[in-house]
Amino acid sequence: MSGSWVLAKTVSSEQEIKRSRFICTLWPIQSLAEGQQIIRQQKQQHPQAAHVCSAMLLPAGPTGQPQAFSDDGEPSGTAGKPMLAVLQGSGMVGLCAAVVRYYGGIQLGTGGLVRAYSDAVRQTLTLAQREFIPVRHQASLLMPYAVFEAMQRLWQNRWLIDQQEFGQQVHLTVRIAQSDQQEFEQQFMQTIVRLKEPQATLVWHQPPEQDT
Repeated sequence: MSGSWVLAKTVSSEQEIKRSRFICTLWPIQSLAEGQQIIRQQKQQHPQAAHVCSAMLLPAGPTGQPQAFSDDGEPSGTAGKPMLAVLQGSGMVGLCAAVVRYYGGIQLGTGGLVRAYSDAVRQTLTLAQREFIPVRHQASLLMPYAVFEAMQRLWQNRWLIDQQEFGQQVHLTVRIAQSDQQEFEQQFMQTIVRLKEPQATLVWHQPPEQDT
C-alpha cells in the first residue's frame, strides 16, 4: 500500500551532556510555515536557553522534498543539519524537531555538538508513536439516494467525506485510499446496475498513481 509513516503525536525527551541540558521535542506538521511557528513558540517558552536548533522534513512533492534546518548560533553544521539527517533516516515525514540547549559552561567541540544534537533527536524518536497514512485520491459522486445509502453501508468506515450536498440527488466529494480505488469503482458500478440508476456518476479528480 502506498503512503507515508508520520508522527502520531508530539513527544519529548531530555538528556544532560557535560552539564548542558538538551531538550528535544518532535511535532507532526503539514507545512514548513507551521514548523517555523512552533520554533518561534519554543524560543518564547525558553528565553534563557542558549540555542533552539531545529530541523523539519515534509513529504516529497513534484519539485522535491521540502526541508529546513537551523543551527541557531551553534557552529555551522553542528546542529540543524545532523538533526535533519536523523529525521531523514527515521522513515517518517511531516515532522519538526527542536532541541533546546541550556549551556552548562563546558564546551563540547564540533564533534561533541554533532553527537549531542543527533543523539537528542535519535533518543526522542525511540519514544515516538508512528501512524501510517495511505495515499488517497479525491472523487466526486452524483447519485440518487438509493445509491448513496448502498455505498454508505459499504464504505462508511473507509472513505473520507470532504463535502456533501443533499438535494434532488446526493453530491459527495470523497477521498479513497489508492489501494482501494479499483474496488471502489467496481462496487459503485455494480450498485448502479443493481439499482438501475445509470445516471449516477463518479469522477476522479486526479489519475491514479502507480505503486513503486
